[in-house]
Amino acid sequence: MDREAFLSRVELATRTAKLPSSHTYESGLPEPPDYDLISTFRENARSVNAVIHGPVFRHSVVTAVESIAAGHDVSSFVAWDDLPVPGVPSALAAKGLERVEADTPVESRRERHQEFLEVELGVTGANAGLAESGTLILSHGEGRSRMVSLIPEIHIALLDVNHIFTGIAHWAEQNADSASWTTNLVFITGPSRTGDIEQQLNLGVHGPRHVHIVMIK
Repeated sequence: MDREAFLSRVELATRTAKLPSSHTYESGLPEPPDYDLISTFRENARSVNAVIHGPVFRHSVVTAVESIAAGHDVSSFVAWDDLPVPGVPSALAAKGLERVEADTPVESRRERHQEFLEVELGVTGANAGLAESGTLILSHGEGRSRMVSLIPEIHIALLDVNHIFTGIAHWAEQNADSASWTTNLVFITGPSRTGDIEQQLNLGVHGPRHVHIVMIK
C-alpha cells in the first residue's frame, strides 16, 4: 500500500471510528495496607541500594550530612536554596567544602554545566517518599535546580517522615496540583542503574552512584 492510500485510510478511520465505552470505576482509592510507612519505606529504599539514615531529629540533620560528606571525602557540593533544615550549606562550607552555585545563567550555561560535571555532592529536600517502592519525589523550580540530584555522583535527600505515602496514587490524591507549579517532577528509586545486554547491572552510569536519604522526624 502506498503512502497516500495509507494516510487516506487513517483519515477516514479518525472521522468515522467510535471509541468503545469506558468502564465505570468507583471514586476514591482503596484503603492503604495496614503497615508502618516509615519502616516499609526504609526497607524498600534499602532494597534498591539507597542508604538510609535515621529517622533523626531536626537538630541532628546537619551532623548527619556532615558525616556522609566526610565518609565520601568530597571537596565540593551543590545544594537547593530551600532545604527543609537550614544551615546545611553553611556547615559544609565551614568544613572546607566548596559550594558551587546551582543557577545557570543563559549567557554562560555551557560553562556552568561543565562546572557541574566536577561537583561531587548534591543536597536536596524531597517532597515525598513512597513506601511501597522506596521512591523519592522531587519538584523543581526557583532555587531547586534539577541538576543537584542528577549530576553529582553522591546525592543526599532530606525527607520529612510526615511526607511518606503508601504509593504514587495516594500521594497524587493529596497533591493533585503539584504538577501545575513545578518545572518538572523527578522520581528517584535508588542510585542510577543501567543493565547491559548481558543483564549486568551497573550503578551510577547516568546519574548518582550513591543515594543517601536522611529521614527527619
